[in-house]
Amino acid sequence: MERKFMLNINILDLAIEDDITTNATMTIQTAIDRCAANNGGTVTIPNGTYVIDGLQLKSNVNLHLEADAILQASGDETKYTHRPGPFELNRNPTPISALIYAKGQRNIAITGEGHIDGNYTAFIYPNQDTAVHLKFYNYPRPMTIYLEDCTNITLDHITVENAPFWTIHLVGCRNTEIGHIAIHNEVRMPNTDGIDVDRSKNTHIHDCEIITGDDAICPKCTEETAPYGDCTNLLVENCYLKTQSAAVKFGSSSFGNFENCKFRHLTIKDTNRGLAFQLRDPGSAENISFEDITIDTKPYSADWWGSGEPIFISLLPRDAATDLTGQTIRHVSFKHITSNTENGILVAAESAEAIHDITFEDVDLTLRQANETPVTFDLRPWQGTAKVQRPLQLVTNLAGSDLSFRHVQGHFPNRLTVTL
Repeated sequence: MERKFMLNINILDLAIEDDITTNATMTIQTAIDRCAANNGGTVTIPNGTYVIDGLQLKSNVNLHLEADAILQASGDETKYTHRPGPFELNRNPTPISALIYAKGQRNIAITGEGHIDGNYTAFIYPNQDTAVHLKFYNYPRPMTIYLEDCTNITLDHITVENAPFWTIHLVGCRNTEIGHIAIHNEVRMPNTDGIDVDRSKNTHIHDCEIITGDDAICPKCTEETAPYGDCTNLLVENCYLKTQSAAVKFGSSSFGNFENCKFRHLTIKDTNRGLAFQLRDPGSAENISFEDITIDTKPYSADWWGSGEPIFISLLPRDAATDLTGQTIRHVSFKHITSNTENGILVAAESAEAIHDITFEDVDLTLRQANETPVTFDLRPWQGTAKVQRPLQLVTNLAGSDLSFRHVQGHFPNRLTVTL
């Protein structure tokens, strides 16, 4: 990726009328603007805690956080950067806001070993110490990092924590590298997706640790971002994921296609759902591979979607108005997968032709429940019954299906379970 970081500004050396011990927004934004006007540069945040409102990144600027630097969100959403609605669905007019925002920029970066704190406590009701699923004031709440229509993005070594909503949201971006970062959110906080890859292309996520309440890595195609096309060429490798929702989830916003995505060398720990296709809108997924992945599932409260499934493949209509004619999940492979799991694999669609060419090779599942145990599968959101109950069953041949099983073993502790 092209990088031209020329001017170097340490915010402590920037003399403007701004008390950075109270709020550093004006100082940091002025440094960003000056670097951008000088064809690029690095804005250094030295060790210390700095309260900020909304910041806007600019082309050719690297926001660099030293090891003990903390950018602390003020929690005053009225001062964040706002983008008009709709949000997610075209029928939702709600605008969104972000603590750190960029749109239409090139060669932008956030680097260093410092922290960005989203201050989620400013957006929840008080006195919830024993709650298993926190209650909040509004939906949506501020995103911590929101980047739209940007090219050549680097997020490196930073820690992003305490997000009140989606942590990092890439919308229609191209050529993004997210490496060696940590996302540490309150695990009881809803909607705290780790990284949402929304209709973005050429995204590489590697060597990251994501511990959060909601989906850890979530490729999606929201309806309101349709001008950016499909979500393609995503590579995720060497990551540790722990969440009360899905570790990897395609959807549930799937108004576009997902193509050419690879996931390898992942450790998934204590998740409510491991690898998931939750397609609920007129979009398809193809040429997706999962390889060398360990999965440990654990059910949480009913507020979280999922029932401890290690692999969840579904293509179902969101509501009565959803037309899935011609939509498919195909050319998907699971290879070298090891799982200690609460539930079986689910493959679900209203049409037998909708899901095909799915390969399971060298898959070893250890289930913590006995064969024929009735289990519940969570199909939310869709127009049918939210949850269905089926017995765990050993499946060796599926008449009329296009699922391939090679070198697959499971355990009760000695059997594979695939539930349809």
